[in-house]
Amino acid sequence: MKHWLASFAIFAALLSPLVQADPHWDEASQVVEKVTEDMVALLEGGVDAESDAGLEASMATIEQTLGPVVDFDYIARRVMGKYYRRASDEERARFAEVFRHTMVKTYTKAIAGFEISRVELVAPAADSPEPDKQVVTLDVYSGAGTKYTLVNYMLERDGQWQLVNVIVDGINLRLTFTTQFADLAERSNGNISQAIDGWQSQVEARVASKEA
Repeated sequence: MKHWLASFAIFAALLSPLVQADPHWDEASQVVEKVTEDMVALLEGGVDAESDAGLEASMATIEQTLGPVVDFDYIARRVMGKYYRRASDEERARFAEVFRHTMVKTYTKAIAGFEISRVELVAPAADSPEPDKQVVTLDVYSGAGTKYTLVNYMLERDGQWQLVNVIVDGINLRLTFTTQFADLAERSNGNISQAIDGWQSQVEARVASKEA
């Protein structure tokens, strides 16, 4: 009897982390898992980025998939950094649109032809001290077996979870973008419109180089 009770106690202890999982993290992770499943399905169906028409169609589909989950406007504000306060309403709106378009285009080109063999959700080491801010980590394995770790930063507002930053294999994308925008603004002597033009030109050049 004592042996059975001891075994039951060990079993219950192993299950307890699952039972006590943070419901806020569960909600955020479900959003990440769902959009990941949708993107994997798109990849399996094929993403055409070869022709202009194919690229535009693929971008529209991907934007429709990511739009409700990725808070492009929030990220764009953070990317502008201190220059957001200096920008006019028109410049803020313009960069938000340019940022969204260039990110979707870059992402579409990057994943075209990419094969995912499996995706694993990584359980958090501890609960977030701020319930409305959750970190959802995924290990993504390519068809060749390469593992990519994606750390997704999720923010809840008005009952909706949205992505506000991603770290890919240790590279903080939002921080990288913020540094790039600041560099463009400084080289433009603080002219934000020129910085936005420079941002768009740089991204278009990178996309074009991948096509070559």
